[in-house]
Amino acid sequence: MMRAICLILFLVSVNVAAQTSSSQPDKPWVVFGADQGDAPVIFTGGYRLLGQLSNRSGSFQAKPPDFWRVELTPSMIIYGIPLTANLLLSSEQQSIQQTIDAFSISLDPDAVKRIIAQRAYREVENFAMSEAGWMLSEYDNIKDSLAQYDPQQLEQLDAIRQVEQMRDVANGNITNYEDVLTKLGVMSDVESVMAALPKVGVGTVFPSFTPLSLSGARIVGGNLEWNPGGTFYIHGVFGTTQRPLARVDSTRIDTTIYRTTDNSDFGRRLYGGRIGYGTLGGDHVMLTGVYTVDDKTSLTVTDTTSALTPQKNMLSTVDFRVELIPSTWTMEGEVGGSLTIGDLNAPQFGANTIPDFLLVLVDSNASSYVDWAAKLSTAVNVRSTGTRFTGSVRRIGAGYRALGVPNLRVDVLRFDVKLDQSLMKRQMTIGLFARQDRDNLIPIKRSTSTLLSIGATLGLNFRGLPYFRISYSPYVQESNASDPLLQYVNRTTMWNVAGGYAYRLSDLSASTNVTVARQDATTKDNLYDYAVTSANVSQTVGLVIPLSLTAGLGWIHQEAVQSASTTIITIDASASYLLSDVLSANGGLSVALDDTYGNRNGFFIGLNAHLGKLADIDLRAERTLFNERLTPAVLGGTYQETVGRLTISRSW
Repeated sequence: MMRAICLILFLVSVNVAAQTSSSQPDKPWVVFGADQGDAPVIFTGGYRLLGQLSNRSGSFQAKPPDFWRVELTPSMIIYGIPLTANLLLSSEQQSIQQTIDAFSISLDPDAVKRIIAQRAYREVENFAMSEAGWMLSEYDNIKDSLAQYDPQQLEQLDAIRQVEQMRDVANGNITNYEDVLTKLGVMSDVESVMAALPKVGVGTVFPSFTPLSLSGARIVGGNLEWNPGGTFYIHGVFGTTQRPLARVDSTRIDTTIYRTTDNSDFGRRLYGGRIGYGTLGGDHVMLTGVYTVDDKTSLTVTDTTSALTPQKNMLSTVDFRVELIPSTWTMEGEVGGSLTIGDLNAPQFGANTIPDFLLVLVDSNASSYVDWAAKLSTAVNVRSTGTRFTGSVRRIGAGYRALGVPNLRVDVLRFDVKLDQSLMKRQMTIGLFARQDRDNLIPIKRSTSTLLSIGATLGLNFRGLPYFRISYSPYVQESNASDPLLQYVNRTTMWNVAGGYAYRLSDLSASTNVTVARQDATTKDNLYDYAVTSANVSQTVGLVIPLSLTAGLGWIHQEAVQSASTTIITIDASASYLLSDVLSANGGLSVALDDTYGNRNGFFIGLNAHLGKLADIDLRAERTLFNERLTPAVLGGTYQETVGRLTISRSW
């Protein structure tokens, strides 16, 4: 480790000396943005400041009417050393909720890789625009002649073609392209070392392993990810996913008030590791393990009716990805199992025939349960014929738990296929899809629910003619409950037709678009049947002066067995005007005329300013008036809402 640090410091010092001795007087020391050229210090990232003032909270929202947020994502590369920070501060932070504010700092080799990739892309663009640019399209015809008469030119041409492959096939991943990037002079020795370092983050991090193990969790701690040479891969994470939170909520039912602590949280820690062979975006096989445990002493639950209990979860998965035919056929999958202790305070198992150390090792008790999950998918993309097929199957057991994957849907078996075909030089597209979901995988419920959805799409986009798209998607939701009263079969059919055309009228640019949709639903005994038909026409016009106009007219008609039929007419109009090179103004209004429930009217005005590399400013004010005929104002009916919002942001 000390040798690696000494090597890095040595290379940095050599790079500093070389840049100092060879630098020109007019060469900047600091640049903002990777596209501004090379400099000892390259600053990238961005910021976003958001503030809102309103006279009311949005309907069915917990977000306060007035709030502010500060988001900073600066990234600096100082003589090749990449450092990245992330900061989020918000007035929405409350003591009765989990933490919103976040801060982290990381050693981020990906920042170096992104800058190197952008340099390489500029090199390709410069070569394509040079006198020798024609050689790229004639490579197969001239490579033999170049090999004989100008091997140096052929070497440069091959390097440019490899960078094109890195951009188009490897999606900018510089792994396995270091030699050619160094040969082109777009990657220094220091950057080569830095790009090979592990990615290390400390603070509030959001690591992602796989969809079945760890994804979308906020962790206050740290993580390390390393993929040297694109061969060996290791990723470790540890930290706190939730802090102890004592929250007592009151619920009124008729005249009785119930108090519950179910929305409280125990302190929870997570430890995870991933190790394997290959790269994430390419071929690989990896083993993942995640251990999550609540601190049962961090919270005292006195509510005897509460379902809140301290939990523990241990899981392990194996996932793979293989490209069976390069750039054409890929297959990937994952399989794993989990052991969950639903209540750490539940009685422990005991058996005279099993040694105590084995019972302690599995750490199980009367609330333990296990299950497994698996998914497999494949994709075929034949560019020459315009054919793309995807298919997947997913099975997540009712007892499978991954506490590091918020909102993971369990107890589901899903089959999903999709086929898209382009014809007539991609001017016609045809699509087919089907999906089936089924639950009750280990029959513990009184019924099994299935959902079958199929559909087809057709798109026509002939050059010089209006475009046309149509989709048809029926689906059936069914339950086979043993009790006839609980059985149901819901059938829904949806049609959607859209068309439009972009054209010019003298000096005006314009486009017209039309959309028509229909949805029909039938339910058991026709008790909740409904049908909705909608049509919308929109028109945009761009004038010679820097003014653009948009207008729309819509019609919605709904019929339902359990409610009165209603018709809504909508009218929308907006305009945008460019006042100068840095300032533009916009505004608009909307009207919704509902013959049953009431009318809704609103308007907005806004200003946008582009202040070079300093800031992009968006100032917007909205006013909405809703006249609800059937719902009283105290229950969220009639209201008047005014919202002012200011956003200041910039990215480099």
